[in-house]
Amino acid sequence: MSLPHALLALLDAGPMTGYELTKQFDQSADRVWHATHPQIYTELRRLEGAGLVTAREMPRGPKAKAVKRAYALTEEGGAELRRWVAQVEAPQRVRDVAYLKATYYEYAEPETVREQFEAHRAHFHEQQQRWERHVEQLRARRTELLSRRLAGAAREDHEKIVAFKVHAYQGLIERARTEVAWAERGLALVAGLDEPPDPAASAE
Repeated sequence: MSLPHALLALLDAGPMTGYELTKQFDQSADRVWHATHPQIYTELRRLEGAGLVTAREMPRGPKAKAVKRAYALTEEGGAELRRWVAQVEAPQRVRDVAYLKATYYEYAEPETVREQFEAHRAHFHEQQQRWERHVEQLRARRTELLSRRLAGAAREDHEKIVAFKVHAYQGLIERARTEVAWAERGLALVAGLDEPPDPAASAE
């Protein structure tokens, strides 16, 4: 149930159109819970049907006949968000295809294994850099969503709001570093296993 609650959390910062929601989701929650735009719009309709958000139609422009929908959090939606946050979650069990395949790499050619580890390393190195940049923006309070949230929050809560977001992304940074290191050890393992046997050692 994480996607609907992520959307409720975004709307807690203030009303948004569907377009604004998808944009803010891509720049924030998508880093920890990926969802496509069609999934987001489907979930918004469900939230509206459940009475957790309201939606009102408004023109797309001064002369436009087309309309857009602006969503807002209801009192029930705010209560559901806080209920979810207060619920202690059991740690999720691991389902990772990279680690599953690595268990059976003896069936693959060394070059294939090498390419997989290199791709793994490159992906998580890029993620690490991306999250480090985001943490810098959070600490400087420069993200649009954070600015909106702080504007609607009591001043004494500002430090707490920023600190928990920084803590979450620091965890992602540490995880990315671990994945990069694991891939590098995998590359070293492939290189060692791919070396031809030493004739001198065999003679002994």
